[in-house]
Amino acid sequence: MLGHRGCRLGISYPEITEMQSRAIFAAAAAVKRRGVDVRPEIMIPLVSTVKEFEHQRAIVDEQARKTLGDLITEIPYLVGTMIELPRAALTADLIAAKADFFSFGTNDLTQTASASHVTTPAAFCRAMSRAASSPRTRSVCSTRRVSASSSRSP
Repeated sequence: MLGHRGCRLGISYPEITEMQSRAIFAAAAAVKRRGVDVRPEIMIPLVSTVKEFEHQRAIVDEQARKTLGDLITEIPYLVGTMIELPRAALTADLIAAKADFFSFGTNDLTQTASASHVTTPAAFCRAMSRAASSPRTRSVCSTRRVSASSSRSP
């Protein structure tokens, strides 16, 4: 889930964000010409700071002006993000000031905050519970205190 992806990929290769934005606006204009009321909501992925969001939003807004201007049409749109990284959650107030909307990706937040998949804690607890009840592994799960005077000699 982490790595060189999401908005960081768009920052490294802005042409990806440009192409995706153009495609969204061109498709929205085509649908509008058929008489459908269209209002795209564009979500910038894996944002961790307001600077990342601002960078990507500037590209989206520029492509909206270019694409919709060329097609001589206006289409209302929103640009937001999903808060799915702990850093984004800590700076959500700053991101909210620049975004039209955002949502919380609770599965992703759980995974990145706990460094595990959402099902891992339950599976781990079940495994530890089984291990604690097994005579063979009971010592692994015990909290028995050992003092320095009770250490064994070779």
